[in-house]
Amino acid sequence: MRRTFRNLLLLTAVACAAPTIQAQDAPALTIGSKAPALNIEHWVSNGHDKFKPVTSFEKGNVYVVEFWATWCGPCIASMPHLAETQEKYASKKVQLVSVSDEDLETVEKFLAKPVKGSEDKEQTYGKLTSAYCLTTDPDKSVYETYMDAAGQNGIPTAFIVGKTGIVEWIGHPMEMDEPLDKVVDDKWDRDTFAAEFKKAQDRDLLMGKISQLARAGKIDEAMEQIAKAKEEYAKDPQMISMLDGFALNVKMSGAMRKMRSGKVEEAIAELDAIAETVTPEQKVQILQNKLQMLVSMTIATGKNAELAASNLVSYAESKAASAANLNMFAWNIFEASQKKSDLPKELMAAATKSAERAVALEPKNAAILDTLSHLLHAQGDTARAIEVQTLAVQNAEPELKKELTEFLEQLKKK
Repeated sequence: MRRTFRNLLLLTAVACAAPTIQAQDAPALTIGSKAPALNIEHWVSNGHDKFKPVTSFEKGNVYVVEFWATWCGPCIASMPHLAETQEKYASKKVQLVSVSDEDLETVEKFLAKPVKGSEDKEQTYGKLTSAYCLTTDPDKSVYETYMDAAGQNGIPTAFIVGKTGIVEWIGHPMEMDEPLDKVVDDKWDRDTFAAEFKKAQDRDLLMGKISQLARAGKIDEAMEQIAKAKEEYAKDPQMISMLDGFALNVKMSGAMRKMRSGKVEEAIAELDAIAETVTPEQKVQILQNKLQMLVSMTIATGKNAELAASNLVSYAESKAASAANLNMFAWNIFEASQKKSDLPKELMAAATKSAERAVALEPKNAAILDTLSHLLHAQGDTARAIEVQTLAVQNAEPELKKELTEFLEQLKKK
């Protein structure tokens, strides 16, 4: 849906699919570990009575323990695949157990909702997920023994438990088809995958330590850790690139703290100085971080509106601007204006220019057209808002058209 598109976070500012990496000790659970017992409180569905609640893992059977939440878009997007996977492997002694750590009422309310985009109007998430074991464990005990123990920070995450009760694979459920097939057919090369996975766990551990130092304001120590890591991973281009990006975030962290404390001009000067020492790509990253912080602060406090507006307009006019980011800024400002009637006018004007530029970059993007229409209407130009919203409806995908049409009708009534 368009809200997902609108609220795309700048990848350079926040890792949108992964939470903040936390420093931790070496993971207690990894590939080759004995899978912890399951102590799940609520078994909501059981694959149409094909399966029983699992505590310990039966020898000769294969299990997929997957973690999800009702608020997690990628988790919800994975549900059809999970249902298909369970149906495919049900006759091969495979049981899929999906675990949320939310309360039962929250999960049941979600399951009663219709599946977005489904042609079957009677299809609910409850019916969709009834093919496998969907559960919830509010005391988070299973999350702790699996996710926390394995150092996994993001969901959805799946653990394949093999025929001997050993963890064979850990990863995103949309990527588990090949390893699951091989585990079932006794063709899985656990040792090779274990070596690869350990490297990833070691990298996450390193990043967590660096992140912790940066948050504590120990910038020099964090940079020393990065320098040592670059020596260690000198032959790994992907890791070097990741470390370079992390180094930039560490350098910017001090300026960001100053900005949050109200020392805006000092923070901007510091960021601009850093921008003169980095690559063109990193310079864009600094610009986006600076802009996002300025806009957020102005929305929250009403201060530095002229500075935030001028930076947003400058970004919109630059070659660095992308339609997605421009649209994100514009929509966030519009949403803020609906909650705060005293939002500075110059910020609203800058948001409109941002949306105009986004439309120029992607003239047939319905979500972006809709953003511009909302901003125009909010500022009193209803006639042009109708014109733009009409284009949005004409270019909308079926799942978006109804929502956009409703707004168009509201505009016409006014």
